[in-house]
Amino acid sequence: MMPPTNNQTENPRDEVRRLQEQLQDYERLNSVLQAICSSLQVDEILQRIITEAISLCNARQGSIILLAPTSNPDEHSQVVKTLIRKGDTGEVKLDHYLNNLLAGWVSQHQKPLLSNNLIQTFGEQNVKKNHRDIVSVLSVPLAFHGKVLGVINLIVLAGEQQFGKRELHLMQILASQCAQFIVHARLHEELFAETNRLRKEVQDKYAFHGIIGYSPKMQEMFALLERIIPTEGRVLLEGESGTGKELIARVIHYGGPRASAPFVAVDCGALPANLLESELFGYVKGAFTGAMRDKKGLFEEANSGTLFLDEIVNMPFEVQSKFLRAIQEGEIRPIGSTQVKKVDVRIIAAASSNLRAEVAAGKFRQDLFFRLNVVNIVLPPLRERKEDIAILASHFLNKMATKYGKKITGFKPETLVHLEAYPWPGNVRELEHVVERMVILVEQSVEYIPAELLPLELRLQASAAVHSPAQEPLPPDMKAIQDTREKTMLLEALTKHHWNQSITAKALGIHESTLRYKMKKYGIKKP
Repeated sequence: MMPPTNNQTENPRDEVRRLQEQLQDYERLNSVLQAICSSLQVDEILQRIITEAISLCNARQGSIILLAPTSNPDEHSQVVKTLIRKGDTGEVKLDHYLNNLLAGWVSQHQKPLLSNNLIQTFGEQNVKKNHRDIVSVLSVPLAFHGKVLGVINLIVLAGEQQFGKRELHLMQILASQCAQFIVHARLHEELFAETNRLRKEVQDKYAFHGIIGYSPKMQEMFALLERIIPTEGRVLLEGESGTGKELIARVIHYGGPRASAPFVAVDCGALPANLLESELFGYVKGAFTGAMRDKKGLFEEANSGTLFLDEIVNMPFEVQSKFLRAIQEGEIRPIGSTQVKKVDVRIIAAASSNLRAEVAAGKFRQDLFFRLNVVNIVLPPLRERKEDIAILASHFLNKMATKYGKKITGFKPETLVHLEAYPWPGNVRELEHVVERMVILVEQSVEYIPAELLPLELRLQASAAVHSPAQEPLPPDMKAIQDTREKTMLLEALTKHHWNQSITAKALGIHESTLRYKMKKYGIKKP
């Protein structure tokens, strides 16, 4: 009978078990790398790397040292810049001395160190007594483009399994991948810090009478305002709800020649025709039931100043003709009076819908439109000036932090990513409310606001936008992943708030009916 060949010496069952263990190692390593690469903060990456390294290699203690390169390329010694250590709750064996000893060896030799005998490797005089019970050491360089950025150190103590080829192989893979994550995170943090610095400078530089924006569209609008403000021409403001039309109207008034006179605002959509007419033009005693005395209208209240008419598109048709005469002739006649009164008022009107389309549909007088549309300003929605979102958010953060007495430095990078990806249907007003909500909810000790404090709906929409910039429908598998994520969020929130639906809905920033709908959708029931 022939003796077994080399590839026959291993029992098939042992080979299968060995392959299964390797597969499990690689799957686990892949999962670790995916989790690490999702972060953009150095400290978070380092904490995750060392935690997973200890777990993968069954180490007793571990540490990461980040090294600052020296100016002289011939020098191998490098200065310790950052130290992150994880381990058991016992005596710390990976102390400052041993970490530097191991890092120095790796930095000098530019290769990993696997040693099961510290005295043999470093000499008896270099190994302290409290390190003698360390039976195995594994130190792997974090190298990028031939430069050692840092070192991962792992140890096991007497009575524990020593490191071998498996642990060395896994750590080399982990270290080679994590080095570039650290470089990218370092660069991102430097850019983020620089961006924050520039953002604070830009915030003041591009604040036009309290309006913040450095996007091209906002700069065009500021240039137009500079020419309009010194005049007394009528202005028609068009833009979606929440874009700041009344704020612009106030800027025009208080920056112009009528600044010392009254600024009077009225929402044309909030009042029925008869009430709006009496509000605008006033009435005399006995003009109708309940008219117990003479009342000035808003035209008179705004005399010599500015009358701002918000949502003028909602002005009833029967009021439009009287309003046209008032601005055309500069005179009004209160309800029930036979006498006219002269008024000198600058008119600024605003509409959240296209007023030309309303004229074409016969819902708004064409002649009144032309009277109002002397100068037209279109306010861009927030989704069309994404460059301004971060600056606006920082402005509101400073304002709300002062209001609620909290010391908050800024937002975490992923929070800003969500804010900039969200379409903001409620525009600047919605952004302000979202920032205020986060400031209210954030803990006093938190310096940077995390994305978890954003409303659930915003996070989901922003995530979808980030992963699908073209706004194409999500494929079934991605839809399933998104649904699973949303269901998990809901379950975590409900559990945290003891299944109180009202409190949970408030914490998530959604309506209680929306929460109930989603619970039914995902089959979530209180246990």
